Amino acid sequence: MLSYRISTRGVCVFPPLLSPRCHICNNSSLAHNQRPQDDPSDIRAQLQYQRNSDVIKNLNILAEEDNTEDDVEPTTCISKGTLKRTNVPEYISLTHFNDSVSKVPELSHNLASTLFSPGVHYMTDPRTNHFNFDKSLTNIPHIDTLKMDKISHFTPSSRDTKLLDIANTLNKRRLKKHPHKKAPAVKFFSSTSSMTSVLIKFHKYLSHNRPINTTSFSKFYPDATQFTRTSDVPTSLVVTPKDDDKQIYSLDADRSTDSEITLSILGNALELMLTKPSEEFQKFLKSSKEVPKDDSSAYHYAKIGKFLVRSQLDAVDTRLPGTGTFDIKTRAVCAIRFDLSHTDYFPTNYEINKTYGLFESFERELFDAARIVMFKYSLQARLGNMDGIFMAFHNIKKFLGFQYLPLTDIDNIFFGEYSILGKKYGQKILDKTSEEANAEEVNTSNQLTLKNIVNDFGNHHQTKREVLSSFVADYELRLSMNLLEALLENIVKDTKGKPFRIIFKKIKSNMITPPEPKPVEATDTETPKENITETKTASEKLENMVKPDSTAEELASTSGAPDSIVVIVNTLEKEELNELQMLTQEKLEQSKQIVKNAQNNKSMSPSDRIKYFSRYVSDFRNKFFKLNRVILKNSEKEGFFAYQLQADHYFNGTKSEDKHPMPAIEILDKDSDYSWDVKYSINRINRIADKKYLYNKFIKNIAFTSFRDADSESNIDVYTDEGDVQLDENATALQNITRAYSAKALKRKELSKSNQ
Repeated sequence: MLSYRISTRGVCVFPPLLSPRCHICNNSSLAHNQRPQDDPSDIRAQLQYQRNSDVIKNLNILAEEDNTEDDVEPTTCISKGTLKRTNVPEYISLTHFNDSVSKVPELSHNLASTLFSPGVHYMTDPRTNHFNFDKSLTNIPHIDTLKMDKISHFTPSSRDTKLLDIANTLNKRRLKKHPHKKAPAVKFFSSTSSMTSVLIKFHKYLSHNRPINTTSFSKFYPDATQFTRTSDVPTSLVVTPKDDDKQIYSLDADRSTDSEITLSILGNALELMLTKPSEEFQKFLKSSKEVPKDDSSAYHYAKIGKFLVRSQLDAVDTRLPGTGTFDIKTRAVCAIRFDLSHTDYFPTNYEINKTYGLFESFERELFDAARIVMFKYSLQARLGNMDGIFMAFHNIKKFLGFQYLPLTDIDNIFFGEYSILGKKYGQKILDKTSEEANAEEVNTSNQLTLKNIVNDFGNHHQTKREVLSSFVADYELRLSMNLLEALLENIVKDTKGKPFRIIFKKIKSNMITPPEPKPVEATDTETPKENITETKTASEKLENMVKPDSTAEELASTSGAPDSIVVIVNTLEKEELNELQMLTQEKLEQSKQIVKNAQNNKSMSPSDRIKYFSRYVSDFRNKFFKLNRVILKNSEKEGFFAYQLQADHYFNGTKSEDKHPMPAIEILDKDSDYSWDVKYSINRINRIADKKYLYNKFIKNIAFTSFRDADSESNIDVYTDEGDVQLDENATALQNITRAYSAKALKRKELSKSNQ
């Protein structure tokens, strides 16, 4: 059995930190799991009891102490290298294989005007109710009324025969041109949607949790913020050999945690609504007897090192720079995202009627997007050689507004944090005379400052600082792909041509093992001391179960041990591979026991399927635990591996000690010899107990993030006949508040009608 760790610091972070003695099933919140007795209506406590029971029952894979491993070295360095600007693979657009731009649709309904007008654009003017775009966009059809079989669906890379054909073609060309070189030109292929969640882990690691720059937002929001906790949840890929020689592998997202939600089903239909004339889109409704034209997707293909990446092209406007293509992202308002289960039964009326503010504003939606999905959007656009992102905000019933974000603007959000770049770039206010500086010295300094302002051009529309942001974003992506390639090269050697799953997580090395439960002093009438651990309230236990290992604040305040990317690898049997690659519709059709109340689950409407997934979430969670117990058992003897990745930045040959590494502006000068290197190493984790502990930790984290029970009963109507909303004590504060704004939107509509 082999396992590895990737590390650029050359320092073992595991020895004292990977002890399995604090297994999750011995955690105080689990070992003394008690059924709530005080209040049977306490839904949160009941949910916590059920969740704890699920862990104890389904993930009781104990990493027992094994004295035979005491003499085993925790890790072994097996590979190391240095990535330089001269050897990091370039991004290559495969123009000979890309679909013609003529196959890519354009925006309809005069929406193209937003591409060349920065800022947000209201669907309807809040004051006059004047429509700024086609009125049909205020009537989004219900998902049950759509001809879903006529709307194109996502094709996983493992099922995309064209990707394999392109890979084979490129490899044959290389062999013909360089007969002596045995290494293939393409060894891995994937789609951008499968890759982005992993690449986010690499971004957070390489940038040392760089803050998100939100200085352009109003006073309601902080100048800098962090990604939400969901970005710290482990991410997994399924890697499958696709040729007889096992020289080419597909990379798919692990779909064992997928479930259908309204937003995922509706997404492709909304894109059609934005790119087709109203009369053409009507043909996609069940009420229409006309057959719509073929809705086939157009794709762009790119190569980075040994990776072949496919990107779907949503829309094009030849007036935009470069290829003119851009991504369409339909973004549901916060009232839906915060309250998914409830809005499945009671669709929200929440609206956007102002630019700035905490609620009912475009600013709120953009701030949330920056913390949750915008970096993913930027990766998809960059991998697809696109100009930017067209965002369409909606509440499922109607579109509320639009905004086009060029990729350069998004780069400045994630790589242009002013407090970091200011010191490098020299931004400052004009000096004043003082005891330390006379008038002549101050004037000379101020004159230089003014000259810098006048000549601050990265290009005709960007400052040098903004151009640096895009440069770093591009280089970091290539670094990430190269590190991932190095990791996969080692894994495929060990897995010997078998399919495997790889789970990624960025971890603070001194937070790998949870603390021992603290014993509580016992009295004569209490349970014996050895059976007592620190107690917590139901809500505290719930928070402990679903939160990631650390918050952004905790990460920022933790010093000493370095970060690392830890990965767990399991080889897969055929049945396990099918489970991990199964799409949600296929999963539901197979789960007849879960949907036993349906007479014919194939005839279930999309909305019914969504409600079944929500209602039986604990069943799907238990199934997930069972699957992962089987995967570990079957792979434990010969196919269970673990690795850790670490990397250090070197600027001009000197190791960076910056909190968030960033090159100087000089790197943009073509004549400059400014260097930016990244040194890395790959280490093997040797102890079985350590690997089992990490496996349990990752699986638990995934399960209780992906299969979360609703905070309150989803099908309870909280809206009164008087138009008000009842407080739901089991719902979160944000859920209660956004429900109130939904009720307010209806009253606003009535007032607007009465004033006409």
